Amino acid sequence: MTTVLESGVVTAPDVAAADRVSVRTVRTRRVFAMLMVLAPLGWALHRALADAGPHVNGGGWEWLRRLVASIFTPELDPSFLGLVARAAVVTVTFAVLGTALALVFGAIGGVVLSQVVSAQRGPLPLRLVRLAVQGILVALRSVHELVWGLLLVAVLALDPLVAVLAIAIPFGAQSAKVFADIIDTVPRAAYLALTRAGAPRLSALSYGLVPGALPLLWSYSTYRFECALRSAIVLGVVGVGGLGQELVLSLQSRNWAEVWTLVWAVVLLAGVVDWVSGRARTERRAPTCAQLPGDRVRVISSGRRRVRGWLLVGALLLACVVGSGVRLDGLFSERTRTQAARLGADLWPPRVPGGSWSSLGSAALDTVAMAVLAMALAVAITALLAPGAASRGRLVRVPSRVSLLLLRSMPPTVWAVLCLFVLFPGILPGALALGLYTAGILGRLVAQAWESIDRAPQVALERAGVPPLLASAVSVLPASAQHLVFYSLYRFEICVRDTAVVGIVGAAGLGGILSERLAVFDYGSVTTVLAALFLLSLGSEIVGRRVRSWLAAG
Repeated sequence: MTTVLESGVVTAPDVAAADRVSVRTVRTRRVFAMLMVLAPLGWALHRALADAGPHVNGGGWEWLRRLVASIFTPELDPSFLGLVARAAVVTVTFAVLGTALALVFGAIGGVVLSQVVSAQRGPLPLRLVRLAVQGILVALRSVHELVWGLLLVAVLALDPLVAVLAIAIPFGAQSAKVFADIIDTVPRAAYLALTRAGAPRLSALSYGLVPGALPLLWSYSTYRFECALRSAIVLGVVGVGGLGQELVLSLQSRNWAEVWTLVWAVVLLAGVVDWVSGRARTERRAPTCAQLPGDRVRVISSGRRRVRGWLLVGALLLACVVGSGVRLDGLFSERTRTQAARLGADLWPPRVPGGSWSSLGSAALDTVAMAVLAMALAVAITALLAPGAASRGRLVRVPSRVSLLLLRSMPPTVWAVLCLFVLFPGILPGALALGLYTAGILGRLVAQAWESIDRAPQVALERAGVPPLLASAVSVLPASAQHLVFYSLYRFEICVRDTAVVGIVGAAGLGGILSERLAVFDYGSVTTVLAALFLLSLGSEIVGRRVRSWLAAG
């Protein structure tokens, strides 16, 4: 069986393979995996609190109090509401176009990376091409979309195309990996029969593999659009427009009434998109990103409903293309070529920021510590809210799901700004901001996975008089701990990449150095910082896979 995540597919070993592992080996692996979790957590806490200076900014509590006091008094001036509505349309437009372009890239890259389609033991040139494409995609997705936006602004200025490409490039690289994993996990008998009968490889793919993979591809596409919406809001820091830009401007001017109007608009928009994507998956009986692609999926939507859905998607895409003003010919203009050549020359050769390897190494350690603490907080919040979100009791489920929606709707940049009101710059505000944001995503994924678990024990406890939340926690948590561990490891890999976002708005780590070097146009140092982030992302992915394999073996 396999589990699809936003970063790929986890393949669990079969029972027979697990039986061949001795009990002693299993216990050793579990103890070692536990030490790999607890030891970094203790080290991260020590590093975050090692500074002898104060960590809490007492003067910021008054600003935070004013912000919270105005939560129920948002700005409702008609002219400002009109501005918010236009910004929301811009945000949705960026998300739609960025997702569409990312899925095109992902489909092409997925076919190239698929071991079934391209043959794992093909000719040497083909294997070299696959290896090169895989390396390029890893590099592309290791750079956060906000960093891509900042680099693209240097080439395209404040063109709306910046936001679309900043979403499409890393998401396309991520989608290629996931699409390849999905294609490789569906039954391949029909595909092999067609190829052996002499059918062209593309035709065999279209008729032999795509129909079986379509439910998961559809589910992942809707999930990727939800992620793109959040990224479009984050890109407001770059200045390309949308709700994110208006939110940053209101925060900078400390106009709390406008801030809350924009926050509620972001939450409402995220809730609508979450509901629409869930409804789309339900109508097609498509699995969520937390369900198992190895299970049989029965797609019951009629042909007429399917055609109507694709027509709506096409109409929305066409409206976004026409209304956004995004034009691809700007990529091939003389000015773009000149600016791209200048940026490339500035990015190479790499330089050590400040001429000190020690400061770069210290920032890298701060980045890891920030990600570790953020994941610890996210797991704690998930353990608290996910059982309620997966509960069948409406009084428990609705508040839990709304809480998770609020956490993931607020961009990590906004969380970081709020945390910096009461905490001095360093590891702690970045970890707190990332932890709150990640908890919303992790809690949603884990709750979806837990919904598929047998509820008979929970029902029995509730009938015995146990409160629904406690019954859900007692019956669901032990049976689904592996889901929580596996998702947490995957989110940690992504969290390392996301540290660049909170660093740009004032937190510590490599993101802080990146922000400083971009501000003074020191692109040679930017290259070095991006390379360091790439190595950290790659290392976290390797460690995560190793820990998952040890846990799965037990």
